[in-house]
Amino acid sequence: MVAFLFVMSGYVKAQKNKPKKRVVFIQTNAQCGDCKERIEGVLNFKSGIIYSDLNMDDKKVEIKYNSKRISLAEIKTIISEIGYDADEVKAVESAQSKLPGCCQPGGHD
Repeated sequence: MVAFLFVMSGYVKAQKNKPKKRVVFIQTNAQCGDCKERIEGVLNFKSGIIYSDLNMDDKKVEIKYNSKRISLAEIKTIISEIGYDADEVKAVESAQSKLPGCCQPGGHD
């Protein structure tokens, strides 16, 4: 029994030291291919983000990230600072107003 507990405590300790990789889907208000390039271009170069891929059919960006290096709230803030909504986090208006017309809410591709 003692050996089992020793092995289990080592396993738990090893799990705590492993990076926490998570995958999330965040709803955006992206409009076109330029939006996709802009969002992915910023996210894919942020520390802690492993990859991002914006699906233009449903406008959800899939993000795989290391939760020990970046939080979900930080990711949503980054998206909003680019000028896009990120779930419940609304786009920063000053950033959104600087987007090309096709990328503005209601814009056309």
